[in-house]
Amino acid sequence: MSALPVADSPIVAVEGLVKHFPVRGDAYGGHAEQVVHAVDGVSFAIAPGETLALVGESGCGKSTVARLVLRLLDATAGTIEFDGVDVTRLGGKQLRDLRRRVQVVFQDPFSSFDPRRRVGDSVAEPLVAQGRKAEVAARVPELLDLVGLEPAAANRYPHEFSGGQRQRLAIARALSVQPDLVVLDEPVSALDVSIQAQVLTLLADLRARFGLAYLFISHDLAVVRNVADRVAVMHLGHIVETGPTGTVFAEPVHPYTRALLSAVPDPDPVRERTRERIVLAGDPPSPIDPPSGCRFRTRCSLAEESCAATEPPLVDRGNAHLVACPLAP
Repeated sequence: MSALPVADSPIVAVEGLVKHFPVRGDAYGGHAEQVVHAVDGVSFAIAPGETLALVGESGCGKSTVARLVLRLLDATAGTIEFDGVDVTRLGGKQLRDLRRRVQVVFQDPFSSFDPRRRVGDSVAEPLVAQGRKAEVAARVPELLDLVGLEPAAANRYPHEFSGGQRQRLAIARALSVQPDLVVLDEPVSALDVSIQAQVLTLLADLRARFGLAYLFISHDLAVVRNVADRVAVMHLGHIVETGPTGTVFAEPVHPYTRALLSAVPDPDPVRERTRERIVLAGDPPSPIDPPSGCRFRTRCSLAEESCAATEPPLVDRGNAHLVACPLAP
């Protein structure tokens, strides 16, 4: 499976990424070792200044991919190239250098801050870790202003801010070391809808201003539709469909993508009453014992006997729209 060629020099290129977690023991005291197939052969690339959204149900592996790209987890197999350098085996100073160029904004803005520290110290933490303590006094007020907060906020504690303000602080912290890529792991899912819009607008403005690339992890397709240049749909550790966001949303091909999109409410009441809804039969397969061949086949209305034989590859259907289903119309 090849990474999607989005630019001559992508900022990050992931190829054949695999992450398996061993599980020991069972509910009856046994000692058999099993493996959770969290990520199995994921490939993608992100160009400078581009937003790629990774979407799917909870448990599909998208947050694991984010942690692998950040090197918070070590890959079982595959490569993650940053500016052409495979970072999967970096350590020491080389890994610290990578941390400057790749930052993260987590889902829960409250849990990502130490409640005992002033937020100014937390925002400055990446700078201190990079040995740039001398820049803190000037940089922190600049960062707070950048995300729409008063510089005096640096002396307050996390509990004194609203959820949206805390997420702005998390964005300021991520930008403190001037990264090239920011991993956004469900960055607005814990916020009210009106606050979501403000934070998403801020992220778009910062991307345009600094040429940032985003890896946007989300299960909310309505949000993704408005923020991403391209989207990759994950199911049980695999990417099953990927392409330009407008194309995937307007012309979904894979049965799983079609089912996901059918669950997104339509703001037009007439269309909402008449639109097609696809309800998947049965339970999702276990990542410990995934089905052979196509992992979606046990819930797919198009499935045939041949689907159990081999895993379908991503095939380009034109306009860089890749789909892993030979039976889809």
